[in-house]
Amino acid sequence: MSEIWCLKGELTLERAEALEALLEVMGEERGAFPPTLSYFEQPGQPLWMVEIFFAEKPDDRFVPELLERADLTNWQHDFAAVENKDWVSESQKLLSPVEAGRFFVFGAHDKDKARREGINLQVDAGQAFGTGKHETTAACLEVIDSLANEITPHKILDLGTGSGVLALGAHKVWANAHVVASDIDPIAIVVADENIEINAGVSRKPGENKAGIATVVAAGLDDPAFKGDSPFDLIVANILAGPLIDLSADITDALAAGGTLVLSGLLVTQKKEVLDAYKARGLVTLGRVEKGEWLALTLRKP
Repeated sequence: MSEIWCLKGELTLERAEALEALLEVMGEERGAFPPTLSYFEQPGQPLWMVEIFFAEKPDDRFVPELLERADLTNWQHDFAAVENKDWVSESQKLLSPVEAGRFFVFGAHDKDKARREGINLQVDAGQAFGTGKHETTAACLEVIDSLANEITPHKILDLGTGSGVLALGAHKVWANAHVVASDIDPIAIVVADENIEINAGVSRKPGENKAGIATVVAAGLDDPAFKGDSPFDLIVANILAGPLIDLSADITDALAAGGTLVLSGLLVTQKKEVLDAYKARGLVTLGRVEKGEWLALTLRKP
């Protein structure tokens, strides 16, 4: 079992948010999931407690580079091995429920806060990513909600599903659609399946001609598992800017003519680079939703 390491210290909220964004960028640069960061307010204190959890001890260059790029070389912090437990779930307990359009997303610890109206989603991350708490996931849910009265997609793909929250959101809005939730990480698919069951989502097999959500472990859109479901009328890809650009040809090919594409997982500063990749393939932009430094873009294939 890998040894969990934790980098811990106090920062202003603004610096904590900037550090979170930098971790995403550094994870993208390395082609790996970023470590899990949580930050929470301390009653009566001006600074927030920040904790960054690593699934194993990072290489000796990572933390010094992180602190240098964040201009935190003089930051008073602790960095040490800690008890090995599911820190993603633990950090999730520090987060409050999130509203995004009609969606209300909460963890099991907040089950009593479910709303009478709107769409409730109980999403527990387990060892996966994408709980509905992160700005990019919330932005995608807002876009899905805004599209509810504009389109009626028959086939939907949630690319990089994480905990399955966006696939579930799409299923709740378009109950008759054939939804595919895919991820490169097998653990994410196990968690997504659990969340589909928790939220009474209807499971289906890939390519099966019925409404519901099929889950797929796949490294790319050329995987045979997509064959029976593509092309898609709606694709939601909440990954990172680098993969969005690298996969622009495959994503465009998997999108049906007239289909809608939602891209997220990118910083506002990365908008032009990502948009250029898709405009070059003939897609047109329809709008954007900003959440802090993060962005969700909506496009359409003519």
